[in-house]
Order: sequence, then structure tokens, then C-alpha cells
Amino acid sequence: MARSNRRRKNPRESAAKAAPVRRGPGVNWTPALRAQWEALAPGRRFMGSCGLALVVGTLLLYGLGGVVYGQLTVFMFEGFEDLPGGVAVCGAASVWCLAAAWATCLAGRHWPAMASERCQRWRLRAYAATAVLAGITLLLWLLSAPGMWGALGAWPGLAPQSEWLLAPLPWAWEWVLPLARDDLQLWWLCGAAVVGGLSAWCLCVGRRPRAGLACMALALIFIGLWALGGAAYHYVAGRGFAGVVEEVAALNLQSHPGQRNADTFLWLLSAWFPLALGAVLMAGALHIPSAAAQRSPQAPPQ
Repeated sequence: MARSNRRRKNPRESAAKAAPVRRGPGVNWTPALRAQWEALAPGRRFMGSCGLALVVGTLLLYGLGGVVYGQLTVFMFEGFEDLPGGVAVCGAASVWCLAAAWATCLAGRHWPAMASERCQRWRLRAYAATAVLAGITLLLWLLSAPGMWGALGAWPGLAPQSEWLLAPLPWAWEWVLPLARDDLQLWWLCGAAVVGGLSAWCLCVGRRPRAGLACMALALIFIGLWALGGAAYHYVAGRGFAGVVEEVAALNLQSHPGQRNADTFLWLLSAWFPLALGAVLMAGALHIPSAAAQRSPQAPPQ
């Protein structure tokens, strides 16, 4: 009897060993994407990784500002809306999940061990959590409308009066405030539009990739300087520094400090991201050879 049972088990074990291992739907395209990434020039990989790292860091700071100040500004159906209190916390959690998903993509580029099936499952779960939390945020935002569940927006934030997220404005506003001059605001925007159009011509028509990258970097820097001036003006207007006094801004800072600081932080974040991205592109334009800056051929299919 023991011998017959052993004979019956052997064909099953051999069939199980011979059967191919089932892989998830996201595993098959990983080698192809890995080959395409390695086929890029080192300079383009550097710019791509730095750009993705800046996006992840910006998302993390954006969500942190919503939790600290109790307000998160997002784009809704009718334009930009302010998510207050607990709604901002749920929105920040959704933003952090999206940052975690993109961080796994960044890790998979430089650490092959992170490009495993488990890492892809984490990424899919992070995307799913982002979508679920975004839906819950939308529902809570509708419920927190006036006349409904207004208690959702009553939470003021962890530290609505803190200014550490507004660095370096608390001690450098005197040097940054001249960027907000009325005669410079139009020049920043017009300069960004002109240089951006020149960048598009160099990249698409003129076949000058390094010049196109340099012009794109200048356009981003101009936008960043414009936003930095706006952040400095928002900071000093509510505090009465340098003779700039706005009664509405001062009253808003006293009655709703989290809301005023959140608006200033959004201006500051809108300045740091284009400035940092412009610096990365300018470094690429100065140090990357022209042949490497051009579009690389597609990797062979795997």
C-alpha cells in the first residue's frame, strides 16, 4: 500500500514541478522597461531621476502642509478649493500614497532588488489607496459644506501658527521681497513665455537639445522667481513688515492663521519646485553632450 501511494504521488509532483510559475500582470513588462531605462544616456537618467525625486518630495511637503495648517488647496470641479480640517488630512493621506507609489518607481530604477514582484504589489496597493482616499476626500468635502456636517472642517491643524514650513521667509523676506515689485511681475511672466517658446523651437525644429534644455530651465526659473515674490508678499502683507499692510490679510492671519499660512506655503512650494527643476535642467544642459541629450532609440523588445 505504501508503495502504491508513493507511485500515485510521483506523477503529481513531477507535473507540479513542470508547470510554469504564474506571474502577475505587471511582471511581464518589467524587463522591457528596465532595458529602456538602461538604454538611456547617463545624463538623461540623471535628469529623469532628479525630476521624479523632486515630484515625490513636493507631494510629501504638500501633504505635510495640509496636516500642519489644517487646509489643503486642490483643483476641484469649479476651480481651486480649500479642503479644511479633517478633509485636508484625508486629502494629504491620498497625496502621500501617490508619493509612495512613485517613490517605488524611483527605487526600482536604481536598486534592481526593488523591482521585484513584491514591490509592484506595493505600488498597485499604493495606487489603489490613492484612489480610495481621493474618493473619500471628495465625499467628506461635500459633507463639510455649510449647512451639513460642518464639524469636519473645524479642526485647525497641528500647528496653524508655525512658520518653519515657510523657511526661509521668516528671516530672508527682506532680500526676497524685491522680487514682488509690480514692475517685475510682468517681466517674469513674459520672459518665461518667450524663453519657453524658444525652448520649444530649439527642441522640435532647431535640433538644438542643449539650447532647448537651457531655455526650458530659464523659463522655469522665471516662473519660480515670480512665485517666490508672491510668497514673500503674502508673508509680509499679513504681518505688516516693510510698510506693507493689508487689513484683510492681517485680520485673516489673526482669526485663521492656518488658512493664511497655508496660502503662503502654497506660493512658496510653487516657487521651490520650478526653481529646483530649472536648476536640474540647467545642469543637464551644461554638462550633458548634445548626442546624449537627443532622444535615445527604443530598446529592443524582450
